[in-house]
Amino acid sequence: MSAFRRHRAAWLLALPLLVFLTVLFVIPVGQIMLLGLFPKGEGPTFALFEEVLADPFYHRVAIRTLRIALLTTLLSLVLAYPVALHLRNVGSRWQSAIVLIMVSPLLTSVVVRTLAWVVLLSNRGILNQAFGAIGLPPMRMIYVEGAVVVGLTHVFFGYMVVSLMTSIRRIDENLYAAAANLGASRLRQHLEITLPLSLPGVLAGSVLVFILAASAYATPSLLGGLRISMLAVEVFNQAITYFNWPEAAVISTGLFVLIAAVVWIATRVAEGGRRKVIFQ
Repeated sequence: MSAFRRHRAAWLLALPLLVFLTVLFVIPVGQIMLLGLFPKGEGPTFALFEEVLADPFYHRVAIRTLRIALLTTLLSLVLAYPVALHLRNVGSRWQSAIVLIMVSPLLTSVVVRTLAWVVLLSNRGILNQAFGAIGLPPMRMIYVEGAVVVGLTHVFFGYMVVSLMTSIRRIDENLYAAAANLGASRLRQHLEITLPLSLPGVLAGSVLVFILAASAYATPSLLGGLRISMLAVEVFNQAITYFNWPEAAVISTGLFVLIAAVVWIATRVAEGGRRKVIFQ
């Protein structure tokens, strides 16, 4: 019996979603990639890809995009992990309230949230006014990579919390009781039980935040300006500002490949070795 016949009901239930993704995602992405191969509507050529890949400017933008996305993911993970651990030990009422606070930024427009950071970090913003009031010189806190990382972390922090909380809450409480009976300290319990068994949530949250951060447009544009450009910003500039759709298609294809490669490597590393059994 073929795999399709064994899982016919599942395939039929998934058919509307597959059609939706094919029509609104796979086909448009494929057309964008083909636009880079057929820039003038004639035969296929890799000349535009070679031109973009050889441009040092795009090398710097790609490295900056990767660096900002990784830093945002790491900062989100470091800040969200203690919150997820705390949520495991609080009552359901407080848990719901804390989760609502953590994910509340997701209920607001990303532009509004980023503009709030502009008000805080600008040269005449609230923080610099506070520094001036106590006699300190103004600091440059906007249009730098740090500002973009902070803004992206604030925007995507909720995704990391939810992913970690879901994984940590599934850990059986009896494992901690057994470890305590065997004389394991709280630190040993965390290192031997919580940390390994939370890896699926760590991986899911990290992949999600990395993808969203690497492809973000609004936050890098407002907090990075012209100095801190990322690949998504360059795609917008080439397509909308300069009407250079073939080059925008090449850059977007490069961004797609870069994200896919990093996610593939991270998944293989996380699910390999002794940790493989955790993901089964």
